[in-house]
Amino acid sequence: MKTISFLGCSSVLALVLAAACSDEADNAADDGSAGEAGETTFGGSAGSGGGGASSGGALVLGGSSGASVVGGAGAAGEGLGGAAAAGEAGSVGDSGAGGALGGAGGDASGGEAGAAGAAPLSSSTVLNVDDVAATPEPYGWFDFRPNVKKLILAGAAETQHVAILWYTVIDGGVGLHYHSKTESVYVIDGTQTDAKGSYTDGTVYFNPPGSGHQITDSSGFFLLAYAAPPDFANTNLIEAYTPVRIDTAAADLTTAYVFAEPTTGVKTYAVPVADGGGLTVQLIETTSSVGYAFMGNYLLVLKGSCDIEGVTMAKGKLVVAKAITPQPYELAASSGSTCLAMGVSF
Repeated sequence: MKTISFLGCSSVLALVLAAACSDEADNAADDGSAGEAGETTFGGSAGSGGGGASSGGALVLGGSSGASVVGGAGAAGEGLGGAAAAGEAGSVGDSGAGGALGGAGGDASGGEAGAAGAAPLSSSTVLNVDDVAATPEPYGWFDFRPNVKKLILAGAAETQHVAILWYTVIDGGVGLHYHSKTESVYVIDGTQTDAKGSYTDGTVYFNPPGSGHQITDSSGFFLLAYAAPPDFANTNLIEAYTPVRIDTAAADLTTAYVFAEPTTGVKTYAVPVADGGGLTVQLIETTSSVGYAFMGNYLLVLKGSCDIEGVTMAKGKLVVAKAITPQPYELAASSGSTCLAMGVSF
């Protein structure tokens, strides 16, 4: 942009008129096309890149190689656990996750999105859970128990939260603990074992309020949602219970369970978790390009390809609201695909 002013001076009847004179060179340098709603992306497909002048505050992680990121110029919210604030103007991302999820069990609720951010992705974290399992080291884990690490994605360790758990040995375990609210566990990659059985890849289970268990002989990575944190002190309160268990990878998933059809091309199954447990869960299958409105804390793509808020996301992509308050998302099938996702809400 050029700003040109002229200095003109004249003296008439002792009246002096003065104007500033400047000719300012154009210093704005375009660095690629405008960024998308101020998102900062770590990972992604190799070789994507850019810069630009978007404003917003989403922190997006995912992809197996080569980073590409577009920073935004707007004021952005903090990254998880206080690391990696989004919204650096025109910055290009590093390859890999690069410590973007920082903080030992810190609060991951994040700050406000930039002024022109596209809600709700501008106030969400997006990552690929399979990439986390494949290359976990760069992320901001903290030691939850011996040989067990936790990555907080939303909330805080001492209250309700969404997190990924990592057993760093092949025979990992967690001591006996009590759940006063519903616990949700999705197996990303590995096996988790308790007195109720073993859970493998693609299995999700829900322990009701009043439940409790000891974990043994476990390894791998697990997506957790806690309506209340695990309680290691009050194990005497544990009652008899039966977990709700679903194999999300089963070929007959949508026929084995009774799915409703709230609108053309969309089927939903309300998982029968306990009333008053602090969690609600939906399995959503759609072949429609028209968005289905979901209010919740996270959406995980289980099969196919889904468009979440207009952004195409493949199997393994996870969108997590930074705030604990449920957020509105629009979910649709990508062109020519069927989308199956799981939505969890506090």
